[in-house]
Amino acid sequence: MNKFLKKYFTIAKCSEAILIKKKQIKKNFLISFIEKDHFFSISDSRHSMNIKILRFSQDELVSEINGIDFSFNNSLRRILLSEAETITIDRVFFYDNSSVFNDEMIAHRLGLIPVFVNSNFLKYISEKKNKNSHKIFFELKISQPSQFLKKISVFSDSLKWKPYGLSASLLKNSRIKPVFRDILILKLNPGQRINCECHCSIGKGNFHAKFSPVATAFYRIFPQVKIIREIMNKNAKKIYKKCPVRVFEIRKKNDFDSLIISSTKHCTLCRECTDPFDSDLYPIKIGRVKDKVTFIIESTGVMSPEKLFSRAIFLLIGKCNKSLNILLKNFNKRLV
Repeated sequence: MNKFLKKYFTIAKCSEAILIKKKQIKKNFLISFIEKDHFFSISDSRHSMNIKILRFSQDELVSEINGIDFSFNNSLRRILLSEAETITIDRVFFYDNSSVFNDEMIAHRLGLIPVFVNSNFLKYISEKKNKNSHKIFFELKISQPSQFLKKISVFSDSLKWKPYGLSASLLKNSRIKPVFRDILILKLNPGQRINCECHCSIGKGNFHAKFSPVATAFYRIFPQVKIIREIMNKNAKKIYKKCPVRVFEIRKKNDFDSLIISSTKHCTLCRECTDPFDSDLYPIKIGRVKDKVTFIIESTGVMSPEKLFSRAIFLLIGKCNKSLNILLKNFNKRLV
């Protein structure tokens, strides 16, 4: 047991750690052991965590997160990109296509159109084993008569929902439609036509990028700028002009121009402010705050960004619980 603990955990005092009898392991021991001896504490993070919403709209959420390790922020980012489920066009059946585009090109364009579906219905479908009775169909049927001389543009609003199965009764009061109406699919010359049926399916971004519910999700580590020694007059004006994002300001102090920091969050770590000085005489220090990030979520419109954020947190909790259960089972087997 001692060897097993040494292999997988960092132990300060082995005598304190080996207090468990064989075949009588309590689950709460392993949790408290990890919290005490690991560099990251779950209980400490729970109380120090702080989330502040900086900007919120229908398609974008910008928040400032404090007190969480970078690994958790990166896990949320990866889950948003590849683990959250959405519905999109997956198969296209062509009955007639006389346009200049071949079937594969049109099917590819149709698959990249984000489709809005109620999140409750999406959850209902994902829990059902038989998904064939809850399929969602779209129909695209457009023709340009030969007597017209101008070509027409076919946009995403030409996709019409086709009721089918149980989804017809469940979704009769909610509109299923493309998120954006003005996405250009193709153009038809006089005498050309297109008639196809689009079948939607549930998927994740790790299977294909078209299932990803976010256009992008990323975090920016909060910069930290410190003035170690006071910078006056010519040097102050020189640094103020060199900074491209105006992190600094000049203020009068005893008839002298003094450099001060005005907005740290806009710093891009370009280090232009350190160029005028020798490497041994840097009066300005630039770094990053270890537990403070700006988290940005840009939704494709299939789901609101705050729902995507909460969905990513629940998925991360599920992954952690699953990993902990597997760890406990293997831990018990080693001690038998």
